[in-house]
This record gives sequence, structure tokens and C-alpha cells, in this order.
Amino acid sequence: MTKNIDKTFMEAYQGLVDAATNITKQTTSIDESMKLFDEGMKDAELCNKMLDEAEQKIEVYTKEEN
Repeated sequence: MTKNIDKTFMEAYQGLVDAATNITKQTTSIDESMKLFDEGMKDAELCNKMLDEAEQKIEVYTKEEN
């Protein structure tokens, strides 16, 4: 498994989508659902971190232009 730090935004986003999709399947066990939930939360946190960093960069660039 790839460490979260090495994932791109789209890989983390896709991991989150996959986890959400698989959790809703009736064939997924409770244990597997909990594992998927944990992985999805890690991917969500990584996506939020990347978006926050991008937002900060945009703010810096916008301030520099003004």
C-alpha cells in the first residue's frame, strides 16, 4: 500500500471515493467497512491538507500581484 504522503491529490480523492462506494455495498463486512472508513478518513485528511496548501499559495500569489 502506498503511504498517504506519497499520494497525489487525485489518488487520495479516488481512494476516498472507492472507500465510500465499497462501504455502501451490502456484501462488505463490518470489519472491512471500518477498515475502509479509516482509510477514507486518511485520504480525506490528505485531500484537505493539499487543498489548504494550494489555497495558501494562491493567497500569496494574489497578494504579490496587488
